[in-house]
Amino acid sequence: MAVGPQIGRGRRSRVYIIIGTVLALLAFLAAAVIASLPYLLPAAGSGTKIVVAKNVITARTRIQASDLQLTAFSENVPDSFKSIAEVAGKGARVDIPAGDPVTANLVADAPDLLTTSDVTYLPIPSGYVAVTIPTSEQVGVAGYVQVGDRITILASVNTQAFGVSPSALSVRTVFRDVVVLRVGPVAALQGSSPVSTSLTVMMTACDSEYLFWLLNNAVLKYELESFKDYGSVPTQPDPKCPSILAAGGVGPKEVDAKWHFSAP
Repeated sequence: MAVGPQIGRGRRSRVYIIIGTVLALLAFLAAAVIASLPYLLPAAGSGTKIVVAKNVITARTRIQASDLQLTAFSENVPDSFKSIAEVAGKGARVDIPAGDPVTANLVADAPDLLTTSDVTYLPIPSGYVAVTIPTSEQVGVAGYVQVGDRITILASVNTQAFGVSPSALSVRTVFRDVVVLRVGPVAALQGSSPVSTSLTVMMTACDSEYLFWLLNNAVLKYELESFKDYGSVPTQPDPKCPSILAAGGVGPKEVDAKWHFSAP
């Protein structure tokens, strides 16, 4: 009769040992999981979630909700948005790289408002200049050219300007992918729709000399390029004209050598 209680106590001891081992193991696993959370959830981030570009958003396009996402930033980002709904439907003033915060200065209420300007200076890289050229309905694509567009410039020149006889009219494409920085005042002519009278464009100081020669000696017309053909906006000096001091003057000889107006 003495064996029964000893067997009972032995079984209970083993049960307690098993339960204690299981509890210790669970405690160890819980501690390990808690310690690993920062590594298991790196995307959660810390800080305030703001709206960023999910993919590259090109200038002068309407921003869709699918172009955006919320990302946590530990530092303060001025003029940022906390909700995707605040940005969706607005227009991008400039190209917005993927992952960059979308801030108020990068967007307009709608793409058709991107012709307005709220900056104190023009975005001109070193070595480049802003040049104002005349435009009209017939010259400037019926007024459809807007800020941020790219235009191609064609020139019609009488070859007499190059000493060619007999003279003839010669047409050449002289500039491509010219960035439009501003659209000038609108003139309302009687019986016609209001159309701007000038465009302010960006080019190197060297090219500006050629442009002024053409303005004085040729008839210019502009073509509006497809946004799909736009090149990247210059941010660094052009190696062919690295400084505004590189402009050395042009005349008929230099113009004809550059575009071959007098060639048959």
